[in-house]
Amino acid sequence: MPEKEKNDKEVQIRLKTELKEYSVEDTPFSVPFSIDSSGLNTLLKGLLTNCDNVPEFDWLCFNDIVRGKLSDHLSEREDISTESIIELEYVEKCQAPKPENVANHDDWVSACRINGDLVLTGCYDNTVNIWSISGEKKLVIPGHSGPVKAVDWIERTDKGGTFVSASHDQKLNIYTWNSTSNSIENLNTCRGHERSVECVAVSPSKKHFISGSFDNTVKVWGASPSAEDDQDEGTEAKKPRGSSGRTVTRTPIQTLGGHKEAVGGVAWRGGEEIVSVSWDHTIKIWELELGGLKTELVANKALFSVSLGGERNDLLLVGGAERSIRLYDPKAGNDVKSAFTAHTGWVTSVCWSPTSANHFVSASHDMSLRVWDTRSCRTPLYEMTGHTDRILACHWLAGDIVSGAADNQLKFYKMAALK
Repeated sequence: MPEKEKNDKEVQIRLKTELKEYSVEDTPFSVPFSIDSSGLNTLLKGLLTNCDNVPEFDWLCFNDIVRGKLSDHLSEREDISTESIIELEYVEKCQAPKPENVANHDDWVSACRINGDLVLTGCYDNTVNIWSISGEKKLVIPGHSGPVKAVDWIERTDKGGTFVSASHDQKLNIYTWNSTSNSIENLNTCRGHERSVECVAVSPSKKHFISGSFDNTVKVWGASPSAEDDQDEGTEAKKPRGSSGRTVTRTPIQTLGGHKEAVGGVAWRGGEEIVSVSWDHTIKIWELELGGLKTELVANKALFSVSLGGERNDLLLVGGAERSIRLYDPKAGNDVKSAFTAHTGWVTSVCWSPTSANHFVSASHDMSLRVWDTRSCRTPLYEMTGHTDRILACHWLAGDIVSGAADNQLKFYKMAALK
């Protein structure tokens, strides 16, 4: 049992966890009020005498991580009585993200997407860039006449990959990269938006992608890079007049209108529904088969980014023109399930962990990346600093996190597996 400080009173706690292999009896314990996370870990290890190699744990108390003494943690909570039993949840402590490499660009890095051992970036110098996950530059692709605002992978193959880029020039380009010859081919140029294209997301089936724009619309496109695809709301994709190459001009399969201002972020919700967030403060869920709006949620600020996650992949994380990241359950309507507040600037990008229902990363104008546990609303697990200007994009896939910023840098981090 942890030692008591002089004149330290005791409080009753109850321990709980979702980790069945490390669970203990649901009975109250008396502990010093000044106990800290180290003391709690010592207490728990004493109870888990039949377990080998017991890990370290983080401790959650009233939706926040206990970083110091329990007494300090509760001192600001006037709504909590220390005379009642305090419930503490413990989760396995994850290792801090490890900074790995830095990739320098010639202008702001506004988009980044990982796929296996490669990273795709979009830059304000009008280029798309391919990097290895170790920071080696593979290829610079000039193809747009304006800043590249979003990128996403369509497919990775042994011979290279296919991806899409969206730009301020109102176009989206579909490229195929040949890794053997390290060459690129612009297979399709997608036209239809009337202002800057801000975001893009490829469907889980890889058959379609969606885009959002400053023209207030969301558009659905065919993702298969073939001139024979039916792309124009009933017509085939068509070659531009006078073109002798393979580049094909495409028009959208479907246009979804309803936002009153720019669409800042889009995401797929399964294979038949999509989510869009907008500067008009709304979150819209669309049914593609019906071509109409299914659900609308109203936030209180302009929104720039959305990511889906949770146990059933049905919870919405949104970031925008405020310091908080908000978590919504569409079934609960406009009520905010949780608000995560630690950033000191606008939140430009959020991305759920690909392997955990409880963890996500956020990027902000405050030049920091933060890794969060959804069970802790005020204190992130980790804060990563190093950028010297606003962070514009982030992505988390497998054990890698990347971030792009207005300091012209792409930063790489290694992230241990989470439970």
